[in-house]
Amino acid sequence: MEEDNEILNEIEMLKRVDHPNIIKIFEFYYTPDAYYIALEFCEEGELFDDITEKGPFSEEYSEFIMYQILSAIFYCHSLNIVHRDLKPENVLIERREDKILRVKICDLGSATVFSRNKYERKIVGSSYYIAPEVLRKNYNEKCDVWSCGVILYILLSGYPPFPGESDQEIIENVEAGYYEYRDDLWNKISKEAKNLIDKMLRYLPNDRISAGEALNHPWFIKFKIKERLNNIIIKPEDEKIVENFLENIKNFKNLNPLQQAACAYLIHNTPQLEQIENAYKLFNRIDLNGDGRITKNELLAGFKYFYYSKFTDDHEITEDEVNKIFINIDTNYNNEIEFEEFARAAIDKKIFISEDFLLFAFKYFDKDGSGLITIDELRDVFMQGQSNTKQETIENQLKDTFDKVDTNKDGKISYEEFKEMMRGLLQ
Repeated sequence: MEEDNEILNEIEMLKRVDHPNIIKIFEFYYTPDAYYIALEFCEEGELFDDITEKGPFSEEYSEFIMYQILSAIFYCHSLNIVHRDLKPENVLIERREDKILRVKICDLGSATVFSRNKYERKIVGSSYYIAPEVLRKNYNEKCDVWSCGVILYILLSGYPPFPGESDQEIIENVEAGYYEYRDDLWNKISKEAKNLIDKMLRYLPNDRISAGEALNHPWFIKFKIKERLNNIIIKPEDEKIVENFLENIKNFKNLNPLQQAACAYLIHNTPQLEQIENAYKLFNRIDLNGDGRITKNELLAGFKYFYYSKFTDDHEITEDEVNKIFINIDTNYNNEIEFEEFARAAIDKKIFISEDFLLFAFKYFDKDGSGLITIDELRDVFMQGQSNTKQETIENQLKDTFDKVDTNKDGKISYEEFKEMMRGLLQ
């Protein structure tokens, strides 16, 4: 069934992504009657409701929302994922801060993996937000940027650029591609904001700005949105947070696969934890191009700016030193640091050995709830979705790790043995 395919597609997409502005999947299982997906809960509801009740919004308020949406979309595009159904109903509000909404995009059921040399043909999307090239069944990832342009127009005005009394009339207006800034409200909107909308609503995809280019548009730079959105240091004493993060990264040692997975599970499932939120902010500041990954050059620049210029009188960090740090953190060896890798290295390891977290992680591996972890249960966790070639490497690593953690050699890992292994994070 098509509905089943959409659900499975969304699950696969959500398992691939790791970004602060994309909803997380925690658990998934199914029965003969239904699929069950446990997703991150955003209790403040949909952006659509806020626009309906409180819109239009100020430029500053709209900038913070739009930057987060574009950051998520740029990350998706960097993984060759196109969302195809961006709209305020698919933007959830995580929480409200002073003058800021923290938002996350959701509903990746319509998303697909695209090829840079291939155009998609299937018509997917909602009438107000659909790009004209999608209607022509010949489109690429730039269709998401068009949708972002429509959302920004609505955030600032409270109404859509391509209106209509029916879906058919809306579609006809989208196909024509003509819009205007049609009341006095727009006279108060900056030329930079309107310029960004114009660039995102260019009719031809090849003429349209990319998500990455949009993030570096003068509208965002003028008001320093990235810096303000990801500002950890509010008070002078907050500088210690950044210093501790970077010290932890400098001194980070390789973890065994079970420690890595346990830490990743805790990070993935507790995104509201203050240390994890602050790690996200520092990660985003170091990630200069906003693609959701940190390169060696970005890490080098981050250390120079956030550490050696502020917290130490030592010599400046060298490329060789950064290379060693990078190798320790880049546990999947793809020459980039994703957020979970960064957070594992940055946050205080004492968090990972608190009793609540240890029990939480242990139950994740103990699939049958027996109070003991078997090698087969670890295989279920680690082998899922891996190629045959990679499975062989993982199998050898698992056996080696299992033998070391199973100190009484009974072929099972008890909670006490698991706890002892995790305490090794502090050594």
